[in-house]
Amino acid sequence: MAPQAEAAGPADAPDQLTIDDLARRVELPVRTIREYHTMRLLPPPLRQGRVGLYGGRHIERLQLIKALQRRGYSLAGIRDLLGAWERGSDLTTLLGVGGGEAPLDETPLRLTRAELLDRLPALDDSALSRASQSGLIRPHGDDHFLVRSPALLGLVADGVHLGVPLSEMLDLTETLSQDLSALADKLAGLIVTAVWEPVSASGRAGELPDLFRRGRLLILQGAASTLADRLAAALAGRAATATNGGRLLAALEEIRVGAVADAAGTIHRLEGDR
Repeated sequence: MAPQAEAAGPADAPDQLTIDDLARRVELPVRTIREYHTMRLLPPPLRQGRVGLYGGRHIERLQLIKALQRRGYSLAGIRDLLGAWERGSDLTTLLGVGGGEAPLDETPLRLTRAELLDRLPALDDSALSRASQSGLIRPHGDDHFLVRSPALLGLVADGVHLGVPLSEMLDLTETLSQDLSALADKLAGLIVTAVWEPVSASGRAGELPDLFRRGRLLILQGAASTLADRLAAALAGRAATATNGGRLLAALEEIRVGAVADAAGTIHRLEGDR
């Protein structure tokens, strides 16, 4: 007669994993899990006295974080994605996973005029024309618009909701579009002369599509990470002369990622951070 299966212990029950149990289950150091808490990447555990207990949702979240890191996301990018997801955004759209697109490349939205106005009521006929010129939207058929970057549309809507004039928010998207167009043209010239021409001449042109697929992702991720750092530094530099500059610095500190990952994926605080 086969022996009876042992009853599941507390560490095997839902929401009954200690942090050590969780670390073994997901194959991550305990220190990394604690840093994920600090960075608000992981929901807090249930509390039983002084002991924190974890469950399936924590395992799923950690597995998702690991998967996004493998796809090239920074921890800061993952935190922003998860935050947007928890606020109700569609994760598939946020990740741009359809059609083999690079993770940071969003899936464009096709909206009717009514749907667009529902997201951004301030878009009258004049503002619609300006939004099209700025690159935020593009007319598509008689009563539809393509939104190449749903994230930018969300940014504009958030700004208007806070009381920023729509024209000022469109100035921002127009500047971004123009500067990125100039950067794209410069990068294209360098890619053709420094990569395409020599590799084609060597008879290895067949290897370039795979290089371009990976390179496209790396450029997008690198550009996002670099822009995030440069923008934070530029805002901090303007805080001295800005209204309520101290509060601006405090807001920047609130969203700063004060951690670094080593080659094994372990998270450490940056030197000098609290």
